[in-house]
Amino acid sequence: MTGVDHRPTPVASALAVLLAGISTALLAPGPEQRLAVFGTVAGVGLVVFGDRDDLTGEYPRLVGRLVVAVGAVVVVAALAHALSAVGEFGAQAELVPGLVGVVCIGLGTRPLRQRFARRFVSAGLAALVLGVVLTGVFERADPPALLAATAAAVVAWDLAEHAISLGEQLRADARTYTVELVHAGVSGGYGAVLVVGAMVLYENGGTGVPLGALALLLAAAVTLMAVLYN
Repeated sequence: MTGVDHRPTPVASALAVLLAGISTALLAPGPEQRLAVFGTVAGVGLVVFGDRDDLTGEYPRLVGRLVVAVGAVVVVAALAHALSAVGEFGAQAELVPGLVGVVCIGLGTRPLRQRFARRFVSAGLAALVLGVVLTGVFERADPPALLAATAAAVVAWDLAEHAISLGEQLRADARTYTVELVHAGVSGGYGAVLVVGAMVLYENGGTGVPLGALALLLAAAVTLMAVLYN
C-alpha cells in the first residue's frame, strides 16, 4: 500500500464487528441461527482484516486478496444459510437484519471509499436496531436480551465511529491500542450501567412502559454518551 494509510484503526474495528455479532447472537436462540451469526462474523473479519499489511506483514498482495475473497464467500454462505435453514418467517425477519448490520459495520471499517465509511456504519446500526425491534414485535426474546442487544448495537456503532475518526486523524498503523481499549471500556461500561438501570425500571414500577420504548430510550442514551464522549 502506498501513501499514508488512513483506514479505520484495527482494534476498535475488530471490537465493533464482534459486538455487532454479539448483538445479533443475543437474539438468536437456535443453533442454526447462531451458526449463521458466527459465519457472518468470521467472514466479515476475513474481509476487513485479510489484506491489511499493517497487521499481517508483507506477504504477497494476491494472498490478501484471496483471504478477502474467501471471507466474502463465507459471508454469502452464512446469509444463504440464514434464509434456508431458518425456515420460519418470523425467525428470518429477526435474524437477517442483524446479519446485514454486521456486514454493514464491517464495510464501514473496511471502506472501499473513505467517504462512505460512516454511512455504512450508520446503516449497520439501523439494521441492528431493526432486528431488535422485530424481535420485540414477535416476542421471541426476554427483556434483558433485548436491552443488552440494543446496547451492544449502539456501542458497536460508537466503536466503529471511533476507529474511523482515529484513522482519519492519525494513521491506521499508529499505536492507538490503549486509546481504543479505554474508549471501548468506557462505552461498554456505560452501556452496561444503562441496561441495568432500564431493567430495574422495568421490573420495579416500569412495567406499564412498553419494552420497545425502553429499548429506544436506552439507544438514545448510549448514542448521547457517544456524541458527548467524542
